[in-house]
Amino acid sequence: MILTGIGSTGGIGVTTLMANLFDYLLSKNKNVYWISLSSLLPPLLYYNKDLWIEYDTIVRKVPQWEKIKCIFCDECLKTCSFKSIARFGEMYVTYNELCISCTSCLYSCKNRAIYLESKIIGSIEQSSINKRVFRTNLKPKDILSTWHCKTIISVLSKKLPKDAIIILDFLSGFRELWAELINMSDKILFYNNDLLTWEMLYKSISHDQAEIVLAVNNNYYDIFSESGYSFALPVPHTKEINIESIQGKKISDEEYQQIVKDLAFVLNLD
Repeated sequence: MILTGIGSTGGIGVTTLMANLFDYLLSKNKNVYWISLSSLLPPLLYYNKDLWIEYDTIVRKVPQWEKIKCIFCDECLKTCSFKSIARFGEMYVTYNELCISCTSCLYSCKNRAIYLESKIIGSIEQSSINKRVFRTNLKPKDILSTWHCKTIISVLSKKLPKDAIIILDFLSGFRELWAELINMSDKILFYNNDLLTWEMLYKSISHDQAEIVLAVNNNYYDIFSESGYSFALPVPHTKEINIESIQGKKISDEEYQQIVKDLAFVLNLD
């Protein structure tokens, strides 16, 4: 099962809540794993003197051009639906974060000047201290690629046990991949304090997509409840909670930990 956390804003929000959920599920001996789609980790899962071990490489087949054969007709550029090819004088460049290796450029080239070359884009790394914690080592622009997200999820889904609970942490605020993450996940934890953003998302999803659980700061709960979304989880948000989160401590607030338990129950993980 893949549980992805999505947040509309940064700060102490979805990642902190999911990190505490991860810690809670570990304490219950659940088969749970953490994967960050970037090199960033929540302080709770950051370990001093941690060594990161390469778990798997992320390899892409990207188009390359043979200058001797290429006549610079731009057919490859015109064919690419994802605008991943650009021309600079007598040179073509592929933007890895946009390319999906569909090979349309390959078949559009009448002179057969294009070939696909396997290229190591990055890697999935595993913590040497906690073998259940993973992160990805990619260039910042590549993190926003649909292809990379699918590849990372596919690799872990195949290598980890079939009954594994994979908690996927994604950078808050980047809405470009929300739709794809919802399609790729079994369940979504959506942490959001903006009613309009939630209503736009809620009305756009279909019943056959991922189950979405809504969480809001408790001081915003009444706004959501009055609009008919009383099922939202009201998450405590205090200065003390923020400090503990930044310091990498498990949140000690009893009300917060009860929300973590409620979240596990709602997600049918407890």
